[in-house]
Amino acid sequence: MLSQQPTPDHKPTAPRSPGRPRPAAALLLTLGALLAAQLAHAPGASADEENRGRFNGNTEDTSGQGGGGDRGLSAHAGITITTRGGNGGGGGPISSVDTSWTPPPCYYAPTYTPTEFKQSFEDYLNNTPLHSGKGEAARMHEEAYGEDSEYNDHNLDREGEGMWWSSVINTASNDHEGQLACDEPTFWVDFGDAPPDIPGVPTPELLAELAYANTRVPDTAIETNPEAEHTVNLPTWIWLDAADYQPVEVTAQVEGYDIWATTRAEPSALTIRPGTEDATLHPSSGTCPTTDDGAIGTPFPGGAPEQAPPCGVTYLRATHATGPYQLSAGLTWSIDWQGSGGTGGDLPDGTYTTDQDVEVQEIQTIVR
Repeated sequence: MLSQQPTPDHKPTAPRSPGRPRPAAALLLTLGALLAAQLAHAPGASADEENRGRFNGNTEDTSGQGGGGDRGLSAHAGITITTRGGNGGGGGPISSVDTSWTPPPCYYAPTYTPTEFKQSFEDYLNNTPLHSGKGEAARMHEEAYGEDSEYNDHNLDREGEGMWWSSVINTASNDHEGQLACDEPTFWVDFGDAPPDIPGVPTPELLAELAYANTRVPDTAIETNPEAEHTVNLPTWIWLDAADYQPVEVTAQVEGYDIWATTRAEPSALTIRPGTEDATLHPSSGTCPTTDDGAIGTPFPGGAPEQAPPCGVTYLRATHATGPYQLSAGLTWSIDWQGSGGTGGDLPDGTYTTDQDVEVQEIQTIVR
């Protein structure tokens, strides 16, 4: 279970619930995006140091491969993504079997400390070329967050007590209209307080979806017998070793706030596609379930080679005239999640498919 980050010792105050954008608030939102982008690309900042967890859009998961412990940490604009487990090399992100499922197109996240917020505004004023609307955007920003606002100059006197939250576009989503739906101006939330209840503010459910979208699993490296050239009309046994496919856990947590979710992906079935219609699948569906010990299929036990395997394929035509068949092995991962506040549930199964070339030879007959 993910340990919770300590929050600063202070008397919490109710977070200001952001209202709908006031007139010309579109300028304010545009300015906020520009400031966030500037902060993300500030010289000397990195995802592992000052800039980690600030506005940097959706980043590739930086986890390395290998078994045991935390495999990696990446920052998604104030949300940390931590991966554990998943032995094996290579691999990549899972694909949802539910084609209607998509990751959140946008969300809100802690983006700036008070000092960062003010500095980014000053950088915008000093470094951005004059353009249409710049003066109005600056005026709107000063009115909302400056010295004469309710926040008394970007809440500089409350450094360490909370963060400024802004909208984040999830570039992994193809929902371009939905990416623009998080249109609230930047708002303040004290550490330890719940953020306002508006669409796009991270809930455990939303964080579970972000964790799902960042789940990476190993290559589906099947074992076969025979290992190399396969023979027409003789079954090829296929199996996976359970030890090579440990569960993968991904935790998404909002930095400084008690909001988190952890997904857990476990192998549940292997689907075989022989790469040709001239083949018989075992079982006929081509889907091999996990056994009680977590393995899939059974290693070839020796003996009669004609015996049909619990998981495998029998090729009916050689490849000398067509070239190798592309044997596809897709491992299905069942995924559930648990989160802060006793939340939890199931997410759509995910798959990861690996292809390999297969040579099939004619059966050899000995004539005496």
